[in-house]
Amino acid sequence: MRIALIASSLRRAGAEKQFSYAARALSLAGIDSHVFYLGSGDYYQTALTEAGVPVRQIFNPGRPLLMLFRLFKELAALKPHIVLASQFGDLIFAGLAGRLCGAVVLGGIRSDGFYEIRTSGRRSRMMLRLSHGLIANSHRAKNNLVSLRIRPEKIAVMPNVIDLSDFDQKLTKPFVNPAFANRIPIAAIGSLQTCKRFDRFLDGLALALRREPALFGVVAGEDVGEQAALERKAKALGLLPDHFQFLGECDQVPSLLARSRLLVSCSEYEGFPNVILEAMAARLPVLTTPAGDSSHIVKHGKTGFLLTPDDHQGMADCIVNLVRNSSLAQQMGEAGRALVEQDYNITSLAPRLLAIISDFARKGRKSISSQTETGLKTGSTGIAPRADEAADSITFPPFAGTLASPIRPETE
Repeated sequence: MRIALIASSLRRAGAEKQFSYAARALSLAGIDSHVFYLGSGDYYQTALTEAGVPVRQIFNPGRPLLMLFRLFKELAALKPHIVLASQFGDLIFAGLAGRLCGAVVLGGIRSDGFYEIRTSGRRSRMMLRLSHGLIANSHRAKNNLVSLRIRPEKIAVMPNVIDLSDFDQKLTKPFVNPAFANRIPIAAIGSLQTCKRFDRFLDGLALALRREPALFGVVAGEDVGEQAALERKAKALGLLPDHFQFLGECDQVPSLLARSRLLVSCSEYEGFPNVILEAMAARLPVLTTPAGDSSHIVKHGKTGFLLTPDDHQGMADCIVNLVRNSSLAQQMGEAGRALVEQDYNITSLAPRLLAIISDFARKGRKSISSQTETGLKTGSTGIAPRADEAADSITFPPFAGTLASPIRPETE
């Protein structure tokens, strides 16, 4: 089975990290997989290359038709059975080129489903028709897409994972910040965009400081337009400069978490937040709004607390409770670490991903064969499978069709 993995972004972000994990896992599993990168110079391009995963770069800024032609030419030579687009927006290129090559086309859903459809606008209809299946990282996204009348059998759920071996190595590295001296660091991590709702974190932190003056809040993440507004709010709340700090894009997230007392996630909407897995891997309790699958990951009262959105006092109460009750914080941290080791370790990624891909491959080949047969009867061309690549000729790994694909039972 040949798989072409296609991404237009490999910057340092959650969706891109999971794509990198998938590419590495498939390569280590011995799958004939090939990465095509429709961008330039991003972090995970270098990381994949250093990990021994070849990356074929196709990048012609301002010339999308040339990029599409070059991608089609590459795929026509490779003859992949599967074309997997990293994110939904990548189906514009991956879907067209993959369909023309007779491959089964799959697209990634990395947010809550509504976000993908909204940001793609009118193109979303074409992108949905180009794909034989969608792989969402959250049950919330699948449920949202089903509410838009997308067939549930077209959507599989593959939760995010974490490379614990790599994470634990980075966890031990020193994180030096003079502002942490004699303070209790509370962390919030993510790109500074509206949907992350760091304003909620600032409100909760300000209230908690009235009872615990030693608290010190930090937000780590790339500024994508919201930092100026957040700075104004932090100053108005009296947090800057003595009780709060923006760290910017941070390449030391594991060691930052190791120095922190807990993680706060306040998002309005999400798919599957990577940062929650990282905090739990670092043995931190997590406070989170029920955005995306956060309520699937964080067990209320066991690995952290679920927050009511915009209940700033409730957030402050939870922060103070965990700061004052160190045994509870430690107990929650250990429970979170155990959950990550059991359900979200990268070691389970390859068999689970291949189970999903194999299932879609069988369904997709039947669909392509059916379209071709109809085309022969009616005289239309359709999209035909290659003559030398019949559905029954695809060789799957022995375990691929036997393992359950979702990590957790789905709730509708």
